Amino acid sequence: MSDDPEAPDGESPEGEEPRTADHYRHPDGTTEVVYAVEEGRILVVREYESVEAFERAVADARYLGLHEGVEALPDVSEFEDDAD
Repeated sequence: MSDDPEAPDGESPEGEEPRTADHYRHPDGTTEVVYAVEEGRILVVREYESVEAFERAVADARYLGLHEGVEALPDVSEFEDDAD
């Protein structure tokens, strides 16, 4: 369910374009967040409940190898808090 009072019952506000940080949960438990919207294209980050759920989702997709732009990003550990 959305925290946005403009989106009752977890529905996207009608007639609005997707915007950065829009957050969705699919019935299968997959979470999807809009990362960027540009020139009519939408880049999302998707989190699956398990490796098996991911494998089912990409079962009919064609693997293209590593994406150079994403591969060049810092490792996720670079963003973790070092409060220890």
